Amino acid sequence: MNKTLIALAIVAALPVAAQADMTLSGSVSTNYTDQGVVDTDSALTLSASEVLANGMTATATFDVLGAESQGSATLTGDFGTLKAGEITNDAAFQSGDVGGAVGASDDSDDGDTTVSGIHFSTTQAGLSIQAQVNGATGPAATASETRGTQFGLTYDFNGATVGYGYASAAANGDVAVAGLTEAQTAFGISYAMGDVTLTAGKSSVADDAVYAVAYTTTLDALTVTATMDQDSEYQIDLGYALTGGLSLSSEIDSDGGDTTMGVSYTSGDMTASVTKTSDGTTDASVALDFGNADLTLARDGGEGDGETSVTYKVAF
Repeated sequence: MNKTLIALAIVAALPVAAQADMTLSGSVSTNYTDQGVVDTDSALTLSASEVLANGMTATATFDVLGAESQGSATLTGDFGTLKAGEITNDAAFQSGDVGGAVGASDDSDDGDTTVSGIHFSTTQAGLSIQAQVNGATGPAATASETRGTQFGLTYDFNGATVGYGYASAAANGDVAVAGLTEAQTAFGISYAMGDVTLTAGKSSVADDAVYAVAYTTTLDALTVTATMDQDSEYQIDLGYALTGGLSLSSEIDSDGGDTTMGVSYTSGDMTASVTKTSDGTTDASVALDFGNADLTLARDGGEGDGETSVTYKVAF
């Protein structure tokens, strides 16, 4: 009933003779491997937007090639933004989880991160609010999903952001495999001091709090990013840009115990790169950028004998 009323309100706000701005975008990508596997992915999206007489903006987005009736309707004004249809499964909760106590959510069946529902966001007097209702069914009102309510609150002051998130149920699917897997709350804080950012958070279903420190800086051609968490696990990323389109990179990850070294070279529309990890794996690729079309030859040196593939993608 509530969904019907909201949908009718959005439709009623649209002027009958309005000429909306239309945008059509999409892509087709085909990947062929030396194992004989051919994988083709396609996407086509149509979006229409119109500024209404009352100053609000109404937007409709259609996922033309979706397996089900995917799409969303959005109404934006001084009050905030209201979106009905396809939404991110845990957007409201994650907006309040500024301490990173709960990771992003994946659906148990296909790893998707969207559901059918209603999402609202607004900022009033420095307080940012997001709230959403996840539907009990998919977009075709048939597939069973997990119905739930979420909200997130954040407030900024003197460089610090405090946040609170609430969810009445798992974010998506019968059993989410990661992230928001059950009813819970989260409280956190994030504080930025120049190049250093400190975060801390606690979930109601976890015994211990989580915290992390991140450092990012650029010194001429050198870029350094380093993070460390409450378990003393760290990751360091280094990048150095040489002259003539050549760049070097390195990643040190204490969690997996791997160190990765990489080199890339860009000349005109061509980019070639090679990376090697401490476990002996070597990956390489050559990509050609033709504007709306891209051609990539890649070698994945993973398990076994690895895999070589060619990918051609056209996007508009």
